[in-house]
Amino acid sequence: MDFILLLALAFLAGVLVKTVDWLDDDLKSKTPIKFVLALAYGLLVGYLISASSFSMIFLAALVAQVFARKIDTDAHRLGFLLAAVSMISFGLPEFDFPLFLFFLVLAFLDEVEYFVWFGPLAEYRPFLKLGALVPAVWGVWDYFAGIIAFDAGYLLFAFFVSRNTKR
Repeated sequence: MDFILLLALAFLAGVLVKTVDWLDDDLKSKTPIKFVLALAYGLLVGYLISASSFSMIFLAALVAQVFARKIDTDAHRLGFLLAAVSMISFGLPEFDFPLFLFFLVLAFLDEVEYFVWFGPLAEYRPFLKLGALVPAVWGVWDYFAGIIAFDAGYLLFAFFVSRNTKR
């Protein structure tokens, strides 16, 4: 699949994940649409893990969510489950254990609350994005592009919601 299309899918996955976060965490919504959106992002994330050149960063971020206990709503449990099932259905990626472990640690650090002394910077979860620049030193920009595409969707939705809910 074309790399630009994979980045667009990563962006869309970011929008969908943040939408489910917003519905669950901010609105405490009971609407069933959050489950449909979770199914959609689960399918997208599973596909990206199976088919993209930046699969290890998405797989590590997904697993880090478990270790950080961030899969804490029924909608996110459904999204996680579908990501795992669809990843297996689409085909497992070539596994690069050192790279996976590197990204897993960074993704976990982004999720835990231990680094509050970073202040506002911690809100943007910088560890994984900065770590994605390491392969770029060797000319491999895919990981950075993939995580930036996802975060752009995630943050753009958050910005849109914050701008439209202020009175």
